[in-house]
Amino acid sequence: MAEPANESLRPKGRRRGADPVPDLPDPEPAASTDNATDLARDLEARHPGWVILWRCWARRYWAFPTWLPNTPGPIEARNVQDLLTQMNDLGVQHSPRSGNV
Repeated sequence: MAEPANESLRPKGRRRGADPVPDLPDPEPAASTDNATDLARDLEARHPGWVILWRCWARRYWAFPTWLPNTPGPIEARNVQDLLTQMNDLGVQHSPRSGNV
C-alpha cells in the first residue's frame, strides 16, 4: 500500500501536531531501592491492616487496605508523606460514623 508523500516524513505512532512529553524533574531526590523497600516494610509494620510495597521500576509506593473488601485498587504515591495522607483520607472516609445522629 502506497503512503501519501506528506505522510512518509511523519514518525509512525504520533499524531500530527503532538509534541513529545517533556521529562519533569523529581521534586524529591531519588530514594535508593533498599531504603525505599525498608521504609515500605517499616510503614507496613506501623499501620496494621495495610500492605505497603515499593515498586522500584515505577519509583512509587503502593498501599492496599486489607480491611476494606471492595477497594477499586491500591493507593499510589511518589513519596511517603503523600501515601500517608491518602491512607488517612481513606480511613476517614470508611470509618464507622459516630453515635451522634
